[in-house]
Amino acid sequence: MKNDLTCGVVRDLLPSYIEGLLGEDSQEAVDRHLETCPACTAQKEAMAAPSEAEAEEAAKEVDFLKRVKKGTVKKIVLAVVCTVLLVVGGYLLKEFVIGRTPEAEDISIAIAEVNWKNELNLLVDTYNGAYMLRGLKSTTVDGVLTYTAKEVRVNELPYRLGWAASLLKQTHLNIPLEGLTEVWICGRPVWQEGMIIDKETLDLLDAKTPYCGDAPALGNIAKLLGVGNQIGRYNISLQTSERPYRWTLEFEETEETTSEISGLSRFLGYQMLALVENLDEVCFQYPSSSGFFTAEIASNSLARLTEVYNDKHATSWPVHESIKEYAESPLEYQRMVKLLEEMFLGTSGTTVTVVKP
Repeated sequence: MKNDLTCGVVRDLLPSYIEGLLGEDSQEAVDRHLETCPACTAQKEAMAAPSEAEAEEAAKEVDFLKRVKKGTVKKIVLAVVCTVLLVVGGYLLKEFVIGRTPEAEDISIAIAEVNWKNELNLLVDTYNGAYMLRGLKSTTVDGVLTYTAKEVRVNELPYRLGWAASLLKQTHLNIPLEGLTEVWICGRPVWQEGMIIDKETLDLLDAKTPYCGDAPALGNIAKLLGVGNQIGRYNISLQTSERPYRWTLEFEETEETTSEISGLSRFLGYQMLALVENLDEVCFQYPSSSGFFTAEIASNSLARLTEVYNDKHATSWPVHESIKEYAESPLEYQRMVKLLEEMFLGTSGTTVTVVKP
């Protein structure tokens, strides 16, 4: 093909050629000329190659970008490390120094007793094994003594000592009861009007249910009362189609005597009646006998025993018309347990005749 461009024209076009700004025909014409003209080709290569100054500037830019990138990576790594340290430091500060507010159910009372000097001796702990109570503060308002505290994580190394760990975690309190009516620790009632409030009482009140048709709830109450452990294996049946609503426990076998079974069944059954709001009757069915009692019988029995107890101990416990009222507060439930122990377990010799159905 004819090469129709002179060297002068090509050299004038080279800047546009290198930048790719020529039209298709002009581009092809310059290509044909360069294929046969070493001088113009050399000129093109010289123009296309960066100058020394440009190369140096480009190298500086590359070096600058490398430094920026390296510095950015360092900053990112430093920021990540600082963030991790802040998070870890904040966690350690929160867990080991600031602590958290314990819930009432977290409070463990290992020992609770009133001594001859009318002082309440307590050994207080938390059920969370990795934590301990710290910074106990007390306030008294209208005879109600309230302790507050923080629950902080302990240094685990000293607490890997087996039985000694609990001793190191526990806090001993000696509280004069003169002028007091109640003692609370972190929202947990410990002592009210002469009664020490057991954890079992609090657990049972938490398990209280309004409906006797809730089989899982009733099973939980029986478990907390230790029915199976104290008497033996049993099956449950519920009568909920019409009143009276009945809860029957059919025991497979028992090794207890009849008198022991009779007292223990009422001790447990009365509490069941109190903890299930619409429950009318409880039946303990044994292979050779049965114990059957109602909310009405239980209420009448407890009312009479309360009167006897008040006369004997010079107390003024309220006489409730319904057994259900004993499940309205920890104090009343604890009083009910005391009355049931005296009536059916013979803890003090106090006796009350129970009217059988």
